[in-house]
Amino acid sequence: MKRIWGIFLFIVSLNLAAKSQFTDSIQSIIDKDTSLVIREVFSHPEYYRLKIILTQINTDNKGFKHQTTWSFRDTIKEYFYPASIAKIPLALSTLQFINERKGITEDLSDLLIDSSSYIKERPIYNDLLLMLSASDNFAFNRLYNMVGSKYLNISLLKKGYLNTYLIHRFERGESSYHQTALPVKVVTAKDCKITFEHPKDTMYCLIQHDMRDSLIGIAYYQGDSLIPKPKSFRYHNFVDIRDVHDMMISLKYPYLSSNKSFNLSDWQRQIMIKDLSTSPLHLNTAEYSDTAIFHPNYLRFILFGRDKKINYPNIQYFNKSAMAYGFLGDCCYLNDTENGVEFFLSIYMYVNKDEILNDDKYDYDSIGLPFMKKLGEIIYQGMKKKPMSQ
Repeated sequence: MKRIWGIFLFIVSLNLAAKSQFTDSIQSIIDKDTSLVIREVFSHPEYYRLKIILTQINTDNKGFKHQTTWSFRDTIKEYFYPASIAKIPLALSTLQFINERKGITEDLSDLLIDSSSYIKERPIYNDLLLMLSASDNFAFNRLYNMVGSKYLNISLLKKGYLNTYLIHRFERGESSYHQTALPVKVVTAKDCKITFEHPKDTMYCLIQHDMRDSLIGIAYYQGDSLIPKPKSFRYHNFVDIRDVHDMMISLKYPYLSSNKSFNLSDWQRQIMIKDLSTSPLHLNTAEYSDTAIFHPNYLRFILFGRDKKINYPNIQYFNKSAMAYGFLGDCCYLNDTENGVEFFLSIYMYVNKDEILNDDKYDYDSIGLPFMKKLGEIIYQGMKKKPMSQ
């Protein structure tokens, strides 16, 4: 762990003197890094609401996996709008929900019928794929209606994820509407036999997360009107970075999770990993067939940023990212078997210098994405050249 500490002590302190336990080759990587974005963000971590969790995975001589975790500003006191990162707990809960109902076909080929959705009918498998690979919001809303806010939040509490709340769809509406599961049916694709259905299902009472720091910004646009006060996220989703980081670990290595594992089969975990590894470019769908927009690195922020062409042929990589209201996040897994590098890395930050929400003037391209790309490179290259001793 000393080597990982060395990397971050150099970055955080911005002192490139000899504090590191790295050999000269890794020391030179940090010494030569002159990127202003690293210095800027680590000089003002509170301003950027920066949070980082890094878990390195080592394999011992007997083939057993061991984890070592480092965190930076791992605090629950700051609100972070999770945007599409909320799709990780929903996907895990959806698969567990299906397993507990036992009527829905295990290969997820059954059709989910949701009359409230823009997409009225689609196989569950396709909803899961598009939600995880292309971050499709309609797919999230459809699965959210099937599982229901009541089941989602009770299940997450039972698993030990005490700071994750799924209480809002990706659409407009009052809090009571968002915490109501709308009527759905699940039918077999072959003969339309009903395998599951429920009517409108409301929460016992409205719930909200207990984040006191959920008034964000100085103003926000609502349509064309500027509202001169902070925007409240009290009834929006919240996913603690510690929770989603552990969920990503549980997806790959359930036995290393700090919480109770979701009731998923090995096949279902592999399906989720495959979907999270899949490019959002789907040529057979109208929404995601534009090659000018979608590419293999799209929505991969850590190590890639906005770069369309960069390629790491030796790595396995899957992730889920977030970008909304100036909040930027990414939770990724990287495994380079050729160089013995394996880790989970989660980063949350807020990049909105004018503090006005919904004005589309965020600092994603000038601060957030360059920071995530560069920090991913520093960690990966540092481990790649001098991995921790086994």
